[in-house]
Order: sequence, then structure tokens, then C-alpha cells
Amino acid sequence: MSSGIQINEKCFETYRDLKEAHKYKYVIYKINDNATEVVVESTSADDVTGADGNPVPRKDDEYEEFISRLPLKAGRFAVYDFDYEVEGGKRNRLLFYAWAPDTASVRSKMLYASTKISLRSKLAGIVADIQATDADSLSHEEVLNKMITQFR
Repeated sequence: MSSGIQINEKCFETYRDLKEAHKYKYVIYKINDNATEVVVESTSADDVTGADGNPVPRKDDEYEEFISRLPLKAGRFAVYDFDYEVEGGKRNRLLFYAWAPDTASVRSKMLYASTKISLRSKLAGIVADIQATDADSLSHEEVLNKMITQFR
């Protein structure tokens, strides 16, 4: 099922900057307000402002900062450059996140679900998908366990 929502070229350019130039640790994508296009919402290099218009302070832990940028009541897509360590050394994987929180509207969930494949299929080099509906499924520990299990 396809939503007919287009993907802005900037999404691919930003992904290439993450993957090839290592400019970013993560990129967060959203469906625009008109539900016509997927656009880049932010990257790890961007400062973010809160609802009050004031800057949101950066966190020491990049993964926690990434999670804190995902809205509580709306879907998002993201790519995260996930580093982890296992017996035998350090590993690195590009992960695709489909964030559809339980608290999101049915419309938001449907739009993101029907648009996911259009974006995901065009991002070469991603090795795993993380489908998350709550904070527990986004936790570093949960994702790390998935990586260890999937890539022994």
C-alpha cells in the first residue's frame, strides 16, 4: 500500500551526508503538514527549539538526545548511525526507525505506515529496521539486544 506522498530530494542528500561523509549521527524525517511530502525535520547537527521557542539543551548521550527529539504524539522516520561493542570488537550499523507512538492519531499512524516502504526502499546501506511504538522499544538496551541477536 502506498500513500502517494512524495519524498523530497533533500531527504536523500542528507542521508548520503550521514552515510558517506559522516556529517551526522542521525537524521529525522517527517511527513509535512499538508501530507504531500516526506521532508528532513532535523539532524544531529541542528539545534532544536522547544514549544516555548527556547533552545532545547543538548544531551551528553547522543542516543538519548535522538530519542528526545521524537515527538510523543506523532510519527517520524529516522536513520541512526548505531555504534556498539560486542565480543570481538566494535560494530557500526545504519538503522532505519519507524516511530509510530501509541499516542499518535490514527491518521498519523496510517500515513507513516503507508509511506514507510517508499522511503525505506530508497535508502541503500541500512541493515536493520526498528519499529517502535513506545519508549521501551526505542531504548538503547532494546536496540542493542536486537543488534547482538541479529548480527552475531
